[in-house]
Amino acid sequence: LAGFLLLRFALPYLAPFLLAFLLAKLVEPAVRLLVRARFRRTAAAAIVTLALLFLLGFFVVRLGERAIEEADRLAASLPELVGALARRFDELERRILSMTHESPGGEFWKNALDAVSGALTAIPAEVSRSLLELIRSAAQRSPDALLFLATAGLGSFFLSASYPQVLAFLRAQLSPAQLRQLETLAADMKQSCGGFLRAQALLMLITFAELALSLLLLGVPGAVGIAAVTALVDALPVFGVGTVLLPWAAAAVLRGNTALALGLAVCFAVVSLVRSVLQPKLLGDQIGLAPLPSLLAVYVGWKLCGVWGLLLFPLLFVTLKQLNDRGLLRLWRSVG
Repeated sequence: LAGFLLLRFALPYLAPFLLAFLLAKLVEPAVRLLVRARFRRTAAAAIVTLALLFLLGFFVVRLGERAIEEADRLAASLPELVGALARRFDELERRILSMTHESPGGEFWKNALDAVSGALTAIPAEVSRSLLELIRSAAQRSPDALLFLATAGLGSFFLSASYPQVLAFLRAQLSPAQLRQLETLAADMKQSCGGFLRAQALLMLITFAELALSLLLLGVPGAVGIAAVTALVDALPVFGVGTVLLPWAAAAVLRGNTALALGLAVCFAVVSLVRSVLQPKLLGDQIGLAPLPSLLAVYVGWKLCGVWGLLLFPLLFVTLKQLNDRGLLRLWRSVG
């Protein structure tokens, strides 16, 4: 209940400060190094925090530039793709009409094909409308996003400048017994999170190997590089191999390369199947859950929260298991 209330009501207000605390913890080793080199802690925190924010900003800007370039390339090629699709559809329409001309349902097929043709013609306008709506929504949210980022940046500096005092204050709110339990739990969670990251890295490596082999067999130029980028996209939340392979297969169909499209579709199916089979087992081995509870966590997380749930619910399950094993919660009785 406390966790639900925290996520539902407190998290929107505490999120920039939680991010700031994580950034301060991340830069703490570098700040300590500068302090040992006789820098004042405030100056060391300012230097390291500014360097980190600069690197993050540079990465975000480069990523944004790349996204804009790809969007511009897509917009430039969209008329050609729609034209190719229209030509393919016209050819299909002629074949269907020639086969159904003498049949009783010929008029029905003609009306249906006219409706599909009208929908294809409306694709560019619909895409433009969706892009304009996306831009408008991003512009409306930009003040909140800028305030969030500014608060997190300033908060990371202030927290880093007084990091020992902040930790001492937080420790002072707990009894010695509670502090020992929390430190033990934190060590267990660190091990579990490390195992989670190792499992994801192993899945990404397996996906890369499958993609590289498949693309090499299909004779795709630059197969290894494309496989590496696709495996990285697959590891990101919300995205997956289908983000790359399915549009690529659709474009191959429009260009008349049916063999490549079929190969990409088979590759997508195989990679998705292997990931679905291996993920529960790898997560169970790395984070300390048996395969069946891992599968349950993955499935329930996917049904409730989509991709984010698929990633985070196994960690939630292992956290509950550790709390139960240490007697901090009584959710079930252990056997043996």
